[in-house]
Amino acid sequence: MAQKEPSAQQRWIQHTLRSAPWRRQSQLAAIIALALIVAIIIGALYLAQVTTVATTGRQNEELIAYRDSIVRQNEQLRAEIAELRSIPRLLRRAQELGFYVADRSQIEYLVIDGYMPQQPESVAPLQDTEPLPIYDETFAGWLQRQWEALVGQFEAWAGSDTSEQGGSANP
Repeated sequence: MAQKEPSAQQRWIQHTLRSAPWRRQSQLAAIIALALIVAIIIGALYLAQVTTVATTGRQNEELIAYRDSIVRQNEQLRAEIAELRSIPRLLRRAQELGFYVADRSQIEYLVIDGYMPQQPESVAPLQDTEPLPIYDETFAGWLQRQWEALVGQFEAWAGSDTSEQGGSANP
């Protein structure tokens, strides 16, 4: 079998390595140092990202806890408002202010001469309205109308297409 002759680049690399054998050790040390530096940089970036994610997660937890406490406070305030608006409490407060339930003999009505309460404008009577049309269309009837409309559109299009061709031939 014939051996392939090495390319120019491979020959250059072999020549470089053979010309200075002591360089192999320094090159190996440089490659190891470079790999170590790259690993340290990647580790530092990873550590920075993990720290950022952990900090953001903790802040989210704090915000969620704060939101939950505000929701609880809002519900407590709604419950207090509902209690303050209850009928028994309103009646008790009215009594504290000096109000009391009036009986029929204590109620007075005022009659004002010439007072005309606002009457609604003209209201159309319900009997005079025309009856609504009866909906008795079937799906088959609707489908037939749609088909006829489609066919009509095609006929109109075909008729206008032939008239344009005929019109251009005979001015």
